[in-house]
Amino acid sequence: MAILTVVLGVIFVLLMLSLFATSIMELLAAMLRLRGRNLKMTLKNLLIDEKKGSSGVYEAFITNPLYKQLSFKYGRGVSNPPSYIDNDSFRTILFDIILGEDGLESQLKTKIDALENDEMRRILKQLIRDADGKIDVFKQRIGEWYESIMDRASGYYKRMTQKILIIVGIVMAVVLNADTLALYRSLETNPETLDKLVAAAEAVAENESVDGMVRTDLEYEAALEQVRRMKGNVDDLRSPLGMGWQNINLAEMSVYNWAVKILGWIITAIAISLGAPFWFDLLRKIVNLRSTGEKPAD
Repeated sequence: MAILTVVLGVIFVLLMLSLFATSIMELLAAMLRLRGRNLKMTLKNLLIDEKKGSSGVYEAFITNPLYKQLSFKYGRGVSNPPSYIDNDSFRTILFDIILGEDGLESQLKTKIDALENDEMRRILKQLIRDADGKIDVFKQRIGEWYESIMDRASGYYKRMTQKILIIVGIVMAVVLNADTLALYRSLETNPETLDKLVAAAEAVAENESVDGMVRTDLEYEAALEQVRRMKGNVDDLRSPLGMGWQNINLAEMSVYNWAVKILGWIITAIAISLGAPFWFDLLRKIVNLRSTGEKPAD
């Protein structure tokens, strides 16, 4: 159980570092409007006919009043594209484009045939055939089609953020001198600090959730405040665990010392890239394992 206790302490620290990295990722996402850009790229791929160079459907989509209403406004005419559009809104906007202001649903097939986007026209005709011409079923098929596209877009966004998290993790590991190997040795020889970390880990596992500790899709000011809060949590850990460069004498470090430290940084960076949900789930499992494995004292 002693080794498991040290491992729990290490996992708790990695969770705190991952939450800090995630908050930095969310700040970057807010600054660079990554989710909005990802959605816009998805809509372009979906609505623009690249073979014909036709962007009429896409332009009609992003100038639709409902789309504009979903966008965030910043001052004089500057808008941030929405980070997400649900399938009901997508379907409403698409039908408005297809039918026009005076269009009737009875004219739907004719309107689809008139679309300039060849690929979209073929897809919509296939969907309406699958629906046997029933409008309600056709709308449902469009929603399912859009959701499958957004699932792929979400997968792309997740892969992109994981790459960014690796970079953030490397920077954090070096700047904070967050060496996982040194962290394990520190906790192994400092039972008082370990006991405090284990108590904090058990409280987090019992009372918190990842979504509750770090929020996503925030505006800039809220994301910045979240980074400050997560940094405060990490700062509370640095001194007791010996993280940082204050007590490091670089002149006395050998090649072997540097090799071990760099390995520790790499482990930390990879751990951070796995994401806070991974470490939170593992934390809860180990807390539960310890609680079931503990035997009452005689």
